[in-house]
This record gives sequence, C-alpha cells and structure tokens, in this order.
Amino acid sequence: MVARARLVPTSTYLDKRGHRLPSVTQVLGASWSKGDALIAWANREGLEGRSHTAARDAAATVGTIAHELALSGMGGASPDLSGFSESAIKAARIPHLHALGWIDAHDVQGILVEQPLSSGKLGYGGTPDWYGLLDGVLTVLDIKTSKGIYPSHFVQCAAYAALLEDAGHQVERIAVLHLPRTISGHARQHIQEGEKLSRTKEGWQAVLRLYQIQVIIGF
Repeated sequence: MVARARLVPTSTYLDKRGHRLPSVTQVLGASWSKGDALIAWANREGLEGRSHTAARDAAATVGTIAHELALSGMGGASPDLSGFSESAIKAARIPHLHALGWIDAHDVQGILVEQPLSSGKLGYGGTPDWYGLLDGVLTVLDIKTSKGIYPSHFVQCAAYAALLEDAGHQVERIAVLHLPRTISGHARQHIQEGEKLSRTKEGWQAVLRLYQIQVIIGF
C-alpha cells in the first residue's frame, strides 16, 4: 500500500530507544557547502532591491506545491492546496505539467511515497520522495525544481537508498527528476547505478561522518 503524501512533510526521527536522530537534510545542511552560486544569487537579489529571504521562501513554496502535485501522479495522495496563494499555485502548475509529461512516458509504480524512515544503526532518518518500480527497476527517486542538478542531490538520494536497504527494501538505482519552472525545457531524469552509485554512497558516509564529528566537538 502506498503511503499517503503530505503537503509539508515534517517528521521527527527516533531510534528504538526513543533518542532523536538527525535527518538527511539536517546532515547535508550542516556539512555540505552551498557554494558560491547561492551567495551570488542572494547578492543579485539585494542589488535589485529584493529581499533574498522573501524570494527564497516564495521559491520554496512553489517548489513544495509542484513537488506534491507531481507525487500525486506517482502513487501519492492529492495534496490540499487551500491556504496557498493563487500565484504560487499557478507557478507550480508549470513544473507539474512537465511531471505529467514525464509520467506518461514511463512505467511508474509507486511502493512508498514520502514514507518516513529511521535507523538507529545508520544514525539518521529521512523521508524519500518516492520508491518503486521505474520502468521495471527498483528506484529511489527525488524530485527537484531547482535551477539545476547538483552533487548534493545524488548524495541525498544515496542516503535514502541506505535507509531503504536497512529497512529490507532492494534498491537497484537512484534517480533525480528535475522539473523546470519555465515552459521551455522538459523534465529530465538523472540516474546513478552500479559503481557510480557505490561512490555516491561512500560520499554520503563521509558527509555523515563529518556531521558526527561536528556534533562531538560542538561546532
């Protein structure tokens, strides 16, 4: 049975003894540099008289709506859009249309949609966007509406893959589905498997270890 989607997923991850675990996004946020691109973007917003935090929050809202609309066509529940502005919903319809085109072109059979997972053994928790059979292959897929695809997206997916495997699920590959926010372009899936996926999993372990060291030294 496919787990029900939530518009704004908020989960607390605990181990079997009830101790709180960090989330995948928390680990990445603390340990993975956002790079100069984010700094340059914030600077441009300021020079043009716009609040970079307001622009960031607006973009996040549109991305969240598009994200949940896309998952609703992949085995998730239809999201409740009440309380969101018409402009945000309208903007989210564009990446949603790209998602619909991608879904039509592929065999998409969801098994878990936004199912929170936690592992005391691995030391963290997380909520993969989607896990299931994508064109007959067991795949962990994450949806992004950002301007581009970055290495951290695959590291995030690899972290989810490890959680799924720890829970007894087989993962044959990971995928990032990029949905443009403009009419031009189209949805693109970026897949990692085999040796490349193994290296990305190693990358996640390094990021997790760095986070754990930061916790120990109180950074």
